[in-house]
Amino acid sequence: MATVNELDKKRMLMKRDTDELVRVHEKIAESSWRATYHVQPVTGLMNDPNGFTYCNKKWHLFYQWFPFGPVHGLKHWYHVTSPDLIHWENRGVALLPTGKYENSGCYSGSAISEGDTIYFAYTGNYRDENRVRRPHQLLATLEGDEQYTKAMRPLITPNENYTEHQRDPKIVRIDDMYYIFLGAQNKQEQGVILVYCSDSILTDWKFLGELKVKGYENGFGYMVECPDVQKIGLHDVLIFSPQGIEPSKDEFRNKFNSVYLIGDLDLETLTFTPDGPMQELDRGFDFYAPQCASQNIYSDCSIMSAWFGVPDYTYPPTDEEGWSGLQTFVRELTIRKGKLYQTPVRGFEALKKDELFCAKNGEIISDKLHGQMPSSAIIRIENPDAESLDLNLFSRNYVIARGFAISYEKYTKRLRIDRSDLTNQLNVEYGTDRQIILENGLTSMDIFVDHSTVEIFVNEGEYVLSARIFPTKEEHMIRMGGKNLNLSIWSTEPSVDDAPVFFAENQ
Repeated sequence: MATVNELDKKRMLMKRDTDELVRVHEKIAESSWRATYHVQPVTGLMNDPNGFTYCNKKWHLFYQWFPFGPVHGLKHWYHVTSPDLIHWENRGVALLPTGKYENSGCYSGSAISEGDTIYFAYTGNYRDENRVRRPHQLLATLEGDEQYTKAMRPLITPNENYTEHQRDPKIVRIDDMYYIFLGAQNKQEQGVILVYCSDSILTDWKFLGELKVKGYENGFGYMVECPDVQKIGLHDVLIFSPQGIEPSKDEFRNKFNSVYLIGDLDLETLTFTPDGPMQELDRGFDFYAPQCASQNIYSDCSIMSAWFGVPDYTYPPTDEEGWSGLQTFVRELTIRKGKLYQTPVRGFEALKKDELFCAKNGEIISDKLHGQMPSSAIIRIENPDAESLDLNLFSRNYVIARGFAISYEKYTKRLRIDRSDLTNQLNVEYGTDRQIILENGLTSMDIFVDHSTVEIFVNEGEYVLSARIFPTKEEHMIRMGGKNLNLSIWSTEPSVDDAPVFFAENQ
């Protein structure tokens, strides 16, 4: 890993650092693992998405950012914008940890837009003279594209009835009131969600109490991070990232997971009544801290991004190059037959460049690509009566090496992904494969590959599996076998600006 000393971990971005970071970016940009259609850090480390909203005819996405290396140092917010959730432009740093209550970083939060103004609620990571953490929930605004203003006083001060772990405010407007849902840990070290309300974004936030989730009276693990509440159709959806959830057969196998519950939210009684059990949002290896856009021009779905990573995981190939992290491809959330479906955001077809080939009924496809697996591609597999699938991406040869393996057998209805055969191994203590039983069988699969990422949308979004991979130069082949399957592969156009922008023009 690129080393960052303890002093540099506390370093805040200054304009005088620009030339240094431009040189760092020039080196990073040469990496074969840089993405072409995923948002990625201009330098350093990226983690949680923040402040996701729509305002002034643009989508605004912010993310947790440490500019000076692939470590969780002093957190800033970085800003990117998009007209369509496909094409993204770097805009520069948004929030710098300059205030008293953010002396240890501008931590995660959310946004809500009204008129031409975006309002941010975020956690100020404040430590007193004894290094005791006292988290405050802070307010900032964005006028236009570049004028950031921070409120003088916190929106919410630390709640002394809970531990120091209070963070990640999600601000929403419901009817004529504003609510903040806050991840927290109670004194029994259980993960809970706190609820605050006000009739004004700017002031007078009152603590209503804990959100009671029926069937989960003992909380969720030891901490809840990144709570989110969405109205999708007639259903309320509670999304969050609990820490300390035990694995259960094929589920919850990552160190930390992100989950959802579909049900009914009653704000008068602060009760959420689930329709069914807690479900993982993503059944792959690398997914955490999802956030839905607070303003949404689409009435038929919610819009979600997430960190393409997991806390405490390491990603040595890019860590050694001095950068870490990406955002997932943006997803649309809908509910069908009582289940949450996730699909690539509409308009993704604009990414498709050339159809490289089609293959039918499991024919061998390696020869058609002259042995080359495209580093960036979209793959579509479909057949309503699939018997089996054996797809190997980024393998080293035709016969033995499996690369990143995707397999399915109709007899067992088991879908499996396995990255154990790749040269660069990642976080193997949490397993090298993931499996799902597809009760209704396999009918389709959309696979998005972008140099160091794989996202698999199964059965039109019934399940999603996300994985980071770091194929070597020798791992460049593709092979497919199976019965009753059709496959198409497209190369892709780049859609994400990777310009080294660190400050907006008027900052």
